[in-house]
Amino acid sequence: MKSTFYSVGRALRWSVTLSRKFIYVVPWFTLLAVISSIFTQFFMLAGFLLPLKVILLLGSESVPSYFPSSFQVFGRDGLVLILSLASVCFYLAHLLTGKVVDFASDRACKTLLSRSKKLTIFENQQEIASKGYARYSQNLATIGFVSLCLLVLAWLYYEVAIVIVAYVMSCVILSCVVSAFSNSFYYKLSSDLGAVSKLLGSCGFLLSFSYIVLDHLLGSPSGILVSVVALLLTRQTFGRLAGFAKDIQGVYEQKAQLRALFFHGHTFSQEPASRNKGIWHLVDPMARDAWVEEVLVDILDTDAFKAEIEWLDIGLPDIICFYVDVTTGSARLQYVMKLFNNNRSAWAKHEATLLSSQSSLPTVPLVKLSLVEGVHCHVFEVTGLKQCGKKETTKQSDSFRMMLMSTKPDSSIISLYERSHPMLWQRIEKQSIIHMRYLLDKLANQEDIDCFLFKLNDMKEKLRCLPLAINTLDIRPGMMWKNSRGEHFLVNWTKWVVEPIGAKISVPFLSEPEFFDSAKDVSSKRSDAKGVEPEQIKFSALMSEFETRLQRGRYVEADALISKILLHLNDD
Repeated sequence: MKSTFYSVGRALRWSVTLSRKFIYVVPWFTLLAVISSIFTQFFMLAGFLLPLKVILLLGSESVPSYFPSSFQVFGRDGLVLILSLASVCFYLAHLLTGKVVDFASDRACKTLLSRSKKLTIFENQQEIASKGYARYSQNLATIGFVSLCLLVLAWLYYEVAIVIVAYVMSCVILSCVVSAFSNSFYYKLSSDLGAVSKLLGSCGFLLSFSYIVLDHLLGSPSGILVSVVALLLTRQTFGRLAGFAKDIQGVYEQKAQLRALFFHGHTFSQEPASRNKGIWHLVDPMARDAWVEEVLVDILDTDAFKAEIEWLDIGLPDIICFYVDVTTGSARLQYVMKLFNNNRSAWAKHEATLLSSQSSLPTVPLVKLSLVEGVHCHVFEVTGLKQCGKKETTKQSDSFRMMLMSTKPDSSIISLYERSHPMLWQRIEKQSIIHMRYLLDKLANQEDIDCFLFKLNDMKEKLRCLPLAINTLDIRPGMMWKNSRGEHFLVNWTKWVVEPIGAKISVPFLSEPEFFDSAKDVSSKRSDAKGVEPEQIKFSALMSEFETRLQRGRYVEADALISKILLHLNDD
């Protein structure tokens, strides 16, 4: 419970610190923004309430008795007109005060940034500062608005005000207590506070509504008009409180950025969020030994084993690998266990989709897909395999990709990929090539570029007609393994793609004798690739490299490929 209250205390202390800064530097703009925000919310509430009154009037033949007696003099039609005009006026006032809030926030941010005297620290600096200040002023306005709502309710219908206050206090206390004893609830509260507070706010509104209904059925309530107003104020109160919790969390999550922007003596320094949660608590030796043992028991169906664990470097951020050497009875087995951090769950699912759907891949055998305390864990068996060194991995990467092209992609994999990602022939845009021509001007052969643009549609069609192949964008040292026969396998498939056969092969490899042998081998092993010549594969590789260079802004290098591409196109 201590850590929960400590987290809440930190957020509140940061809010107070921010308040002092804003009130000291821009007191009048802050006051204007807060007061305007409160009026904006009340004008919106009035603009919403009055049309309901108009509808009630239209459904009656005269002014209902639950309206104040002073309204009777206007008559039904006159009162309808007055309330309709008032609704329009309140709505316009809501828009006007909203503009005042925007003006005050913008001027306050500019003043704060000029006083802090900082260089540009990160992208969208002005936008981040404006949103941070707007959230802060909105929080103060919410406090004022909710307080006024409760005062009005206490005057009109004090029992409902008591229900609201008691419910909110109960929710705060229970949330702190439950999160102190339940890690899952604590993480849910931390990661999705907006959804939790919205749910609790909806439950609070239903509780208040139920009380009003029961009071009308069993008690001696105030008039129907008071109940309608109380219900609207209750709805607005819980809605604003739910937004308040989310905004407080949002301001606190931007603490490092806002402190660097608004405080003169602070620089921007933020530890990556992934270092504080996700997989990193599972790296602790005691925690690591515990979850590795659980996974092994699941795989081996016995707990009679001894495991030696060591970290394995595959060069990917937020993916932790462990090499596990297991001795059980007379057998000795080796595994690679990959833990994917929360921000890499898409990679985990991408890899799992391929390895569970595509057969005959040159992959280290995947033996288990698991979840360890909510994070993805993939287990590969490397018994009898040896990890390739950096030099061998670099040397074999293109040969491995060519070997991978010998595997025909499953139709389901192709269908999934084409529905999710643009293909190579769709990504090469004419406009990007025109921009390149403008930039290079006399540095480029303009005739070649014009010819390339003229034949671009034909080239795209040639790419589209080539057989598709699975490929991997990322082969780093530590990812490749080999058996005693010298066959190579991959232990990482997080960045696989489906491209025309030949794509992603490096340009230098196209001149190697091994390329032509591999191309012929691909053509002979795949029934859908029979008749595909090495020149067609080379053309695909050159177009893929051209697209990569163009996307990365390496225009001189992209232009250098155009003549080679045209040459292979003409040869074809």
